[in-house]
Amino acid sequence: MAFSAFTVSKQQVMPFAALLALVAVTVLTLLSLLVQQPAIETDLLQRTRQALAESGLPTHLVHFNGRDGVLTGTIAGETEGQRLAQIVSSVYGVRHVENRLIPVSTASAQVDNVEVPPLPMPGLYTPPKRYPIEKIDLSAIQFEYSRAELNNNAVAALEQVLVELRQQPAMIIEVSAHTDHEGTALGNLTVSQARAEVIRNYLLSQGIEAKQVRAKGYGSTRPIVEQSTAESTRNRRIDITVLEQ
Repeated sequence: MAFSAFTVSKQQVMPFAALLALVAVTVLTLLSLLVQQPAIETDLLQRTRQALAESGLPTHLVHFNGRDGVLTGTIAGETEGQRLAQIVSSVYGVRHVENRLIPVSTASAQVDNVEVPPLPMPGLYTPPKRYPIEKIDLSAIQFEYSRAELNNNAVAALEQVLVELRQQPAMIIEVSAHTDHEGTALGNLTVSQARAEVIRNYLLSQGIEAKQVRAKGYGSTRPIVEQSTAESTRNRRIDITVLEQ
């Protein structure tokens, strides 16, 4: 009888052990995917932008959430938006494309021929603080690693920017995004451009004229503190520069 009881107990334990093994494998798989996700997004972004450039289309309007592409920004018309979505969808590895593009008229999208301040000489960069809009505290605008999505804190921080732009419709600004030195130069430029664009798109969605706002990603080329110091995270920031008053 004792032998029989032992056999039954072993039969009960085996399915439980198999279930634990399955759970462990699932958890390890999910963790592996989470670790690989930034690399997957960067790879898809680089290959997608290359495909768009080869087709003569804007390359800064796409970013990725995992394998899902998101198109944001302003375009001349719906036809261009359809071409963008089609090319992004055709890139190997892209699972789904969400089209959030905003068609605007050519007249509205046109920006005056204003010179953008040149890149500084090697060394630390000092953002200009000549105008009130340049002095607005935008430190609350923070992005997750390799992401370009605004959260509630970022939207609240942009409220004063909206006020200034509405009060001065002739003003033209550049919204610039910056990163620290971690990651590749190309990856930093890519993600910073996407972040600058998502801020510009938000401002346009609140009624600001397209000609008032430019977007530029500088990656890690304009540090405001030494990259080797504990304060190097300050280099991950959003700046506003007045191009024309």
